[in-house]
Amino acid sequence: MLNGTIGGKYTVVIELEEHEDDYISGRYAYTSTLRKNGDVECSWPSINPSYNNPETQWTIRDCKSDVVEEWFNVNFIDYKHLTARMKKNNRKSYDISATVVETRSNIERLDSYLKMHIGEYAFEFRMFDNPKIKTRLTKLLGAKNFQFFKSIYEVTIPLEYNAGMVWASGFKAHQCCDPATLWAYNTHSDSFFIWIRVDERDYWWSESGIIPVEFRELVDIRFE
Repeated sequence: MLNGTIGGKYTVVIELEEHEDDYISGRYAYTSTLRKNGDVECSWPSINPSYNNPETQWTIRDCKSDVVEEWFNVNFIDYKHLTARMKKNNRKSYDISATVVETRSNIERLDSYLKMHIGEYAFEFRMFDNPKIKTRLTKLLGAKNFQFFKSIYEVTIPLEYNAGMVWASGFKAHQCCDPATLWAYNTHSDSFFIWIRVDERDYWWSESGIIPVEFRELVDIRFE
């Protein structure tokens, strides 16, 4: 967790997580927005590595997954002090400066647990009620989207394992295949990926900040 400023005067809170591939993702919020709107999903734009230059450029998305900002020249010095240059969609630019105020250890890996249930249906071992999985997916999707995700996960397949990923899919009964969803857990990077289709529009989430080709291929094969 970092405290900082944008433009030298707008105070923000930033939460970042480093992944095994060395990329960083997270979220941030203006303290004024938190005071006004509360600690809700849409108070926190998400931070993801840019597809173009993931090491020094971050893409910022709002709670509708629309890109609203790009952060350039990202420099996280010794994982203690962050500097960057923000460019908003209205083309205005601001300097970002933030300092780490709290660190936490990574959440326990889930690869052994999920591999143990390959061939089973998620409802059989109440996967999404597991506190560790529930916490991570709620943080990734937001509480409202997590509940929607579970609500459409009705007609499902057992957990499978391909290309280092434990995965499964589901859709609403009698409504194949919109809405529909597919999730995967990368056992190498300890990252969840979620895809949801609703009203013919696709939405993607990633704990690592990047949607890997292998995950896109799983979605294409299952719901082509």
